[in-house]
Amino acid sequence: MLADLVFRLRVLLRRKDVETELDDELRFHFEREVEKQIASGVTRDEAVCRARLAIGGHEQLKEECRDARGVNLFETLWQDIRYAMRILGRTPVITAVAILSLALGIGANTAIFSLINTVMLRMLPVQKPEELFMVTRQSPQPTDESNNYFTNPLWEEVRNRQNVFSGVFAWGSNRFDLAQGGAVQYVNGIFLSGEYFTTLGVRRAAGRLNTVDDDQRGCPGVAVLSYGFWQDHFGGAQSAIGSSISLDNRAFQIIGVSAAGFSGVEVGKKFDVAIPICTEPIFNGENSMLDGRSTWWLQIVGRVKPGISPEQLKARLGVISPQIFAATLPQNYDPKDQQDYLKRFLSTAPAARGTAYLRNQFSQPLAILMGVVALVLLIACANIASLMLARAAARSKEIAVRKALGASRMRLIRQLLTESVLFSSAGALLGILFAQWGNALLVRYISPANRQISLDLSLDTRALEFTAAIAVLTGILFGLLPALRSTRVSLTAAMKGSQSGEGERRAQFRPGKWIVASQVALSLVLLVVAGLFLRSFLKLVTLDLGFDRQNVLIVGTNLKIAKIPPEQYQPTYQEIEKRLRSLPGVVSASRSVMTPISNFIWNNILQMDSPNAPTGDDAVAYFNFVSPGYFETLRSPLQAGRDFNDGDTKTSPQVAIVNETLARKFFPNANALGKYFRVKPEPGKVAPPVQIVGIVRDSKYESLREEANATLFSPITQIPENNESENFELRTTTRPSMMVSAVQESIAGVNKAVPLEFRTLAEQVDDSLVQERLLATLSGFFGGLALLLAMIGLYGALSYLVTQRQIEFGIRMALGAGPSSILRLVMRDVAIVLVGGVVAGVGISLAAVRVLQKMLFGLDAHDPVAMVAAVGVLSVVALLAGYVPARRAMRVDPMVALRYE
Repeated sequence: MLADLVFRLRVLLRRKDVETELDDELRFHFEREVEKQIASGVTRDEAVCRARLAIGGHEQLKEECRDARGVNLFETLWQDIRYAMRILGRTPVITAVAILSLALGIGANTAIFSLINTVMLRMLPVQKPEELFMVTRQSPQPTDESNNYFTNPLWEEVRNRQNVFSGVFAWGSNRFDLAQGGAVQYVNGIFLSGEYFTTLGVRRAAGRLNTVDDDQRGCPGVAVLSYGFWQDHFGGAQSAIGSSISLDNRAFQIIGVSAAGFSGVEVGKKFDVAIPICTEPIFNGENSMLDGRSTWWLQIVGRVKPGISPEQLKARLGVISPQIFAATLPQNYDPKDQQDYLKRFLSTAPAARGTAYLRNQFSQPLAILMGVVALVLLIACANIASLMLARAAARSKEIAVRKALGASRMRLIRQLLTESVLFSSAGALLGILFAQWGNALLVRYISPANRQISLDLSLDTRALEFTAAIAVLTGILFGLLPALRSTRVSLTAAMKGSQSGEGERRAQFRPGKWIVASQVALSLVLLVVAGLFLRSFLKLVTLDLGFDRQNVLIVGTNLKIAKIPPEQYQPTYQEIEKRLRSLPGVVSASRSVMTPISNFIWNNILQMDSPNAPTGDDAVAYFNFVSPGYFETLRSPLQAGRDFNDGDTKTSPQVAIVNETLARKFFPNANALGKYFRVKPEPGKVAPPVQIVGIVRDSKYESLREEANATLFSPITQIPENNESENFELRTTTRPSMMVSAVQESIAGVNKAVPLEFRTLAEQVDDSLVQERLLATLSGFFGGLALLLAMIGLYGALSYLVTQRQIEFGIRMALGAGPSSILRLVMRDVAIVLVGGVVAGVGISLAAVRVLQKMLFGLDAHDPVAMVAAVGVLSVVALLAGYVPARRAMRVDPMVALRYE
């Protein structure tokens, strides 16, 4: 078998030598037969004739030998490819435009599929990832969603009681500041248990990795670096092992580096530094989360033991769940919440593809974009199909000659499809380059300003197989119809070179006309989708947020990292705020625990003495603690009452400012000013009364899409516990970024060790619109691209029609028809195509856009404005595209046109 394979490869790669050998061998056998006949007593001429009759024709034998080699198909295919390259090379401009169109369509599909592959399909780069399962918490209530986060006591119970995993580990994500004061230099970190690397099968690149011995209470601060971080920050130097790295102003000894190619189990978020879970008290001291039974910060993954099925895995975890939850019952929960806690049970979910918040955030947008780019590719295919139909009509004589010489119709179809697939393959190769560039751009585009998303966008086998399949399918898709039609050519008419009659011309144009109509229909669908997402995005961008996002600089600080004693937190914050207020260019300044649209929330249940007051989940309100001047800085106007002042201190009566929604909800028939409420306390405690002293206008709290929530603001001086981290808001007269250096100097005058994180309120709001901006921008871009391709197709089809009907136009004009009548004749075809495409496109759009409703904000999926605008834009551009060839038809010289006959 190996010898046969080697022979076939030699036939393919050294064809000329093999042909020479075959020719010599056949001649040798022929001469031997001639000598044999001469030996029988006949003349040489007679011997040659008998030898030819006995052996057969020389060329016929060669063909039979070629067929016997089993490589004739490949040889013929290679001939078809070379011929197709020569044909395509005769029209370089048309070929280049067609390949570029396909490259854009295939490249867009490859780019979006690569993102889907990376975020949703690709396995983790670890040993046997299919054996990994994530442990989850489930509720008996079918409506409750599973939760992937655990407390450390829960994790320790799972680790100690489980008997279904050969290895199990926990980890929690965090950010660490490398700088020791001043502007922060954040890196991605993880707290991990001792079996993290061993369970995953990750090897070391240098030093050693964490083990179970490193994960013991009271452990020293040690760190493992990722390979990429080691290369970027230490240049891959071995001297990094044993040195120290500062994490939140705490020294950790570097003990090793993980292998290249591994960046953690969270897709889109690579880790830079990994430290043991037991080092968490180094950062939080007395407030350590290690014994916190209601602090949810860890995730658990295990490698299932051989022979245990997923169903058995869930069943065994379910058996030990009651003991685990009973042993970790939070004592600060009220009786009802404790009962709900004890009803929870453990389950699992496959973890072969890792965990990813990106998967939940972008799965639907990526699916929509995949559909959009698929439509773009279909339009590009229709465009090339129109081109191929025109090319096939121009090659009718060539095809007729080949049929007359004995070529079968299947052989001609194969040749024409080879040309089409060659087209699409060239487009796919160029499309891969577009995809690589587009993917990098997309990742930067969807990354928030303060957090870069990290994805491995290299083309793996699955992505390359997808691109190859798309190339072949598109080549067949746009090449099959032209191949079938062109091979039905009339031999007599083609050999004579005569022009087709009127009926035949219209029959030839009919497929091209409906191909263009389909392009118009698909383009309309994309324009409607783009219009919907664009209008939705504009509504969000122009939404009244209840505050002014412009010219506000946010400065995040953390005094704990600066190692300032807790009793000095408030005096230090007050001194910093005082200094910032006095900076030139600062209009007003304030501080708060949370800033709007920051993805952080603080809520609790309010208790009222009034009758029929909301209770339970209905009584939940969102909290923030702010300093005097907060509402002035954000330009959120007070509707009634007063702002906080210096008289609102830790020891003074507690007060609050509530928003309009809270005032209406809790005091529907009374004025909320002066009224009292209490915040639900922990079991066994009594909460003090809080008086409402002001009502502020509603504003967005967590997201732009939310309805107004009941929200209250308390003086930051009355926060229950000393808060280690606070934000300063500065409204400036200049661009906020210009104030950064002045702010750094001012805060350094108080304490140089205070870490500072700078961002603007406008950036924070914009980061919340990443998904909407992505859909609006890309759907708009692809909608415009589809429109351009459709109009090129319409222009090409009409140009071909005008060329084919030149004689008809000449005769009409010779008989007295005016240019305007010729214009109407051509534009009638444009109108037919346009109306057919618009009607089909409207029907498809009305049926398809329903799935977009959840992605839209403030408008219906069947929004008439988006539909009318799309139809209007498409109609105008289509008429312009058809008018150019129509104008050319008006200028046909009758004498020149009639000479063609």
